[in-house]
Amino acid sequence: MLTLTSCPDCHAPAEITDRFTLASTDGPVAHVAVSCLAGHHYRMPADKLPVPDNPAPSRRLALRPNRFQLCVHCQVNPAGFWVSGSSGSVTRRPWCLSCCEHLEGTTCHITPFVP
Repeated sequence: MLTLTSCPDCHAPAEITDRFTLASTDGPVAHVAVSCLAGHHYRMPADKLPVPDNPAPSRRLALRPNRFQLCVHCQVNPAGFWVSGSSGSVTRRPWCLSCCEHLEGTTCHITPFVP
């Protein structure tokens, strides 16, 4: 189940990716793991989560994917371009900007992702 909150650092939309309990001298304490769209990751007590201004997040925010595609060439950088063969028979594949710089425009089509 997708649970949304805001990032404790930058206040960007964030997802609670894990819930767990840690022992303390006052008894068990509920904790959460939080990952935001800006790339921050936190493990913190659940009672320290930011209180949302609007308790019900918008439907558009809830449908936003929480993953991004990696470049099929380097498998490290986030992809930002579709690359396909110039003949049109090759399927589009996601590539990053640094890998696209080495491609020749005569042998392939490079199309930026549309937000």
